[in-house]
Amino acid sequence: MSLRLSSQSGFTLIEVLIVLVLVAIISVGSFSLLGLFFDTEEMVDQRAEQLRRFSMAMYRIDNDFRQVTARAVKNAYSGYEHALRGDEDELEFTRLGAANLTGEPRGELLRLSYSIGYAEDLEIDSLTTGTGREGEDDIGGLLLRSRWQVLDRSPDSAPIAEPLLMGVESLSLQYLDPDTDAWVAQWPPISSDGSQTEADIRLPQAIEFVIVTRQYGEVRRVFQILAAEDSSSSDDDDDDER
Repeated sequence: MSLRLSSQSGFTLIEVLIVLVLVAIISVGSFSLLGLFFDTEEMVDQRAEQLRRFSMAMYRIDNDFRQVTARAVKNAYSGYEHALRGDEDELEFTRLGAANLTGEPRGELLRLSYSIGYAEDLEIDSLTTGTGREGEDDIGGLLLRSRWQVLDRSPDSAPIAEPLLMGVESLSLQYLDPDTDAWVAQWPPISSDGSQTEADIRLPQAIEFVIVTRQYGEVRRVFQILAAEDSSSSDDDDDDER
């Protein structure tokens, strides 16, 4: 009876090998699924961060254009910069409501510009742009929001450039002339009778802002300039008084 029990107990070598192979297959599959899960999670986090940056950039642009005001500035060469000066791929203007978190004794106006730049020219590192391990070679063009610390400039006044978006292929701007109700590629319009040595405080009725990015393609926004209506109303009142 004891001989019969000993012959039926234990595993054969083939059975042990089969179990080891099955465990190895299951382990490899589990590690592959785990790696795929982490890669997917990282990709989702990157896309979410990119979308957050894009949404924040569009919010900043919208907020700036809503605060445009008819305030010209002096440049460093005894001349003037118009209240809003723009061409097909660059825009400079004065806005209201400049944040003053430090409580410095200064006004609430801010001079800004939007343009396209490149990281190698501006010496912007990956920490500033948030590119991570992709490196600067993959950044492409940058949408820059530049600001001056003063309105009326001195010879040593220089703007501080802040990158809002990377991977920008192009920036296109147009301006709606309230006098002709037509879109123009330059502001003030080329047909303007105003002197280039004097400040021009006229504003367009709207600005068309078209940006082409690698990730989101073409994004087109039209911003109505509220200050242009206020300025036009003031001009009409002055005419009535005359």
